[in-house]
Amino acid sequence: MSLLEVDGTCATYGTVAVTHDVSFTVEANEIVALVGANGAGKSSTLMAILGMVRLIAGRIRFAGNDITGLAPHAIVRQGIALSPEGRRVFAATSVHENLMAGAHTLRKADIQERLEQVLTYFPRLRERFRQMAGSLSGGEQQMLAIGRALMSRPKLLMLDEPSLGLAPVMVQRIGELLREIQSREQLAVILAEQNVNWALKLASRGLTIEVGHVKLTGSASELRNNDYVRKAYLGA
Repeated sequence: MSLLEVDGTCATYGTVAVTHDVSFTVEANEIVALVGANGAGKSSTLMAILGMVRLIAGRIRFAGNDITGLAPHAIVRQGIALSPEGRRVFAATSVHENLMAGAHTLRKADIQERLEQVLTYFPRLRERFRQMAGSLSGGEQQMLAIGRALMSRPKLLMLDEPSLGLAPVMVQRIGELLREIQSREQLAVILAEQNVNWALKLASRGLTIEVGHVKLTGSASELRNNDYVRKAYLGA
């Protein structure tokens, strides 16, 4: 049984369908890349998993439990966390307060230990601990968004466009951190990205999504060498 099973889902905003018959699985302790252009349906797929958009068809199962229709806070308690597109840190509050916002599912006695672990992954956040989040650089804000998601000790971490707007050196550093975190915590990761080459280098498997439909699935190496993917996304 897979950790996550997305089976024939159709998500809507109001009366407008934004994804159509989306199906895929994520195994425990693997990185899956969900790649495609802006507006393809990547973010909508992640939000559907987290219960933030309405499903009119399909089911979602996580760790053997049907989570279809659950409220987002209940899904987070099941062990899924999202680092959203655009980072969306709370700009007028400190790094510390932002991280604590991600800890609401933990027992009070466990929060400090988890905070120390997250700060070990992101020593820059420890240096900026009392600084307002809005004054951080783009790369630091991305680290904060990921750290906030990690505070809940998820089994599945979903990252929406983590490379967006970052310098290449910072994109490389974020990738290194993701590998380290995924290996240490033995968690699964869904990496939704327009930066297809970078995402497929990090992932073991991937799928392309276009106008709300899954077009191709396969191993990361198969997708990198696929003629359509090379022409459509890799500039080959």
